[in-house]
Amino acid sequence: MRVEYLEEPLIEFSNDFLCDDPKKGLTISGFFSLSHQNHKSEIQYAIIGRKIDIESVVDWVGKIKYPIEATKEVLINNEVEIIDGEVENLTIEDDEYLTTNDLQLDDQVTYRYNKQLNPDFPGFNKDSIFRCELLNDKSNNISVKGQELKKILKSNKTKVEKVELIIDLYVNAYLRLEEFYDVRPDVCLLVIPTDVFNKLSSISYGKQWINLRRKLKAEIIARSKNLFPVQLLLESTVTGKTKGKQDFSMIAWNFCVAQYYKTGGCIPWALTQIDKESIFVGVSFHKVLNAENNLMRSSVAQAFNREGKGIVITGRQFEWNTKKTRVAAPHLTYLYAKELIQKVINTYKELNGYTPKRIVVHKTTTFWDDFINKEFAEANGFIDGAKELLGDDAEVDLVSIRSTKIKLLRSNGIYPVLRGSLLKIDDYSGILYTTGYIPYYRTYPGVHVPMGVKVDVIGESTLRQVCEEILALSKLNFNNCNYYSSLPITLTFSQKVGEVIQYLPEEKEPPNRYYYYM
Repeated sequence: MRVEYLEEPLIEFSNDFLCDDPKKGLTISGFFSLSHQNHKSEIQYAIIGRKIDIESVVDWVGKIKYPIEATKEVLINNEVEIIDGEVENLTIEDDEYLTTNDLQLDDQVTYRYNKQLNPDFPGFNKDSIFRCELLNDKSNNISVKGQELKKILKSNKTKVEKVELIIDLYVNAYLRLEEFYDVRPDVCLLVIPTDVFNKLSSISYGKQWINLRRKLKAEIIARSKNLFPVQLLLESTVTGKTKGKQDFSMIAWNFCVAQYYKTGGCIPWALTQIDKESIFVGVSFHKVLNAENNLMRSSVAQAFNREGKGIVITGRQFEWNTKKTRVAAPHLTYLYAKELIQKVINTYKELNGYTPKRIVVHKTTTFWDDFINKEFAEANGFIDGAKELLGDDAEVDLVSIRSTKIKLLRSNGIYPVLRGSLLKIDDYSGILYTTGYIPYYRTYPGVHVPMGVKVDVIGESTLRQVCEEILALSKLNFNNCNYYSSLPITLTFSQKVGEVIQYLPEEKEPPNRYYYYM
C-alpha cells in the first residue's frame, strides 16, 4: 500500500478562467454561462408567505444587490457517512460555523485566511461581476394569513394533522400563483415562520419521521400543473436572527448561486477534468415511507455532466429482506439495474440532445455480479443495459463509494491529512480523502477528524482517474458556494432527494430536473 496526493481539481468560469475556489473564480471572472450563450441577466422571483414575510424578503433581497462585508467566521463543512447504502448527515442539517478562536491561529493570520474561506460578497446586480439581478413583480406575491397559521399551531389537532393543514395553506397559495401569475417567475421564494419551523420541522410518525420542508416540496411537485422551482427560506434567515449560523455574506453567496442555477439553463461553473462525453450516475437507496413491514426500498439515480446539468430518475419500489439476504445494504436485480440505467440514458439524451459515450455509476454499496449472487446481479445489469443502448465500444465504470473507519495521520500531528490523499490498496481499490487540510487556505476548515471513503472500481478506468473525478464532482454542489463537499454531487443530495420523493404517490412521475429538489 502507498499514499499519493491528487492535486485539487480546477473549475472553469467565464472567459475560460480556471481556479480551484468557486468564490474566487466568480469574483474574478463571473459565471461560466456569461461566455457560453446561456446567461440570464434577470431572475424573476415570486414570494409566498405572511405579508410581513413578503415585505422582509423584498428588503432582504434588496440588500443582496450591494457588496456585503464578511465577518470573522469559518465554515465547518457538513460531514456525511454512508450507512447500509444510505447517506447520513453527521452534523446538523444547516451549515455550521465556528469562530476564529477555535482555530488556534493568531488574529492577523486568521482574518486573512477567513477572507479566503468567506470573502466579501461583491453584490448581485447587472453592474457587478455577476451581470445579473433579482427582480420581483409584486402581483406575483401571494400572502398566507398569519392568523390562520397561529390558529393551526394552537389547535388540539395532532402534529401530523397540523403539518398537513399548514402544507395545504402554502400549496394552495403556490397553485394560485401558478394559475394567475403575470410574469412567469424563475423561482418561488417560500418563507417558513420561525414558530412553525421550531414546532413542526420534523415530527415522528410511527417508526418514521416527517420533514416539513421535504414534504412541502413533494406536495407542490405532486399537485402542480406548471411547475417552477421553489426556494424555501426560514423567517430567521431573512430577518438575520439566526444565531450561530452563516453570516450574511455567506448566505448571499449561497443564495445567489442556487437561484442562478435554478433558472434552468444557467451554469455557475463547470469542471475541466471531466470529459464532455461522460456522464456520472449516482445510485442510492432509501426506505419507503409507511411501508408496513419496513422491507420496502426505493432507488434514486442522479446523473450529471461536467457542467452540472443534473437529472433525477426514480426506480421502482422493491423489497429488501435482510433476514433472507443476510446483508443490510440493498442491491438490485439484473433486470432492475438494466432498466434503471437505460431509463437514465434515454432521459439524458431526451433532455440534452446527445448520447454519452462513457457511463460512470457511483453507488453507496458494493456491486454484486452473477458470480456473487445470480438474483441480484446488478453489475451485469448496469453494463449490459448501457452497452445495449450505446454499443459495445461504450465505456462503463462501476464505482463503489463507502464510508470507512481507516484514518491517516500526518507525521507532524499539527494538521490532519490533506484533502486529495489517496491510500492505494491495489490497482482498483483505495481510500480517498475528500475532506482534510487545504493548502490553498493553509488550514483545515472543520472540527472532525477527516473521514476517508473506500473506493472500488470495476471497469477500464484507473483508480487515480476515478478518484480525480470524485474530487472534481465534490466541487459541483450549486446549493452552496463552498470549496468542496465531502461526497461527489452524484451522491451528496441522494438523501434529500429521496426524502422528497418518498412523500410522492407511487403513481406520480417525479420531475427529472435536479434543481426542483434543491
